[in-house]
Amino acid sequence: MSHVDDKVIELARAALSFEFSSEPFFRHAAEMTRNDSGKKMFLRLATKDDERMDDLTRLFGKIIGNEQWVRLVAEAATNTVPSTVVAEMDAEVARRGHGVVADDTQALRLAMELIRRFIHVFKDLASHTSDRDIIKLADKILEGEFYRYDDLQAQLDSVINTGLWLDSPEFRMDAKF
Repeated sequence: MSHVDDKVIELARAALSFEFSSEPFFRHAAEMTRNDSGKKMFLRLATKDDERMDDLTRLFGKIIGNEQWVRLVAEAATNTVPSTVVAEMDAEVARRGHGVVADDTQALRLAMELIRRFIHVFKDLASHTSDRDIIKLADKILEGEFYRYDDLQAQLDSVINTGLWLDSPEFRMDAKF
């Protein structure tokens, strides 16, 4: 296997790690957030995104082969190691002394960090290929992640500036309101 192949396998594992750890992370954030609107937003983010998993399957199946991808998915699905982002969130809550309730802004910042790490995986992947189909799929995944990140940024801005959570996303990437 070449260096690029090894890097792609590493990126596939990272993408799967984020995919499988995002639901428990967002559910954990919902449990630790004080505000009802914040809880609803985190629970909305925790819902399984079958379309994203389908995109990951098409993307990595094309690059590394469906058989290898299926093995990596099975490996990631059985990995019971807690999300490092959940561990970071728990450590931050403990450090701040909020034993039961997380600071809303900290929960949002950690959620943004999770998505930022996922974005970097796909930017890195796009830089390792010249295949237009792969780049197109990676761009589609990135667009969704940029939307999630922007949604969280809008929430954070609202909480910091006004103390209010937004009940629903204020915008959509496809220009539909």
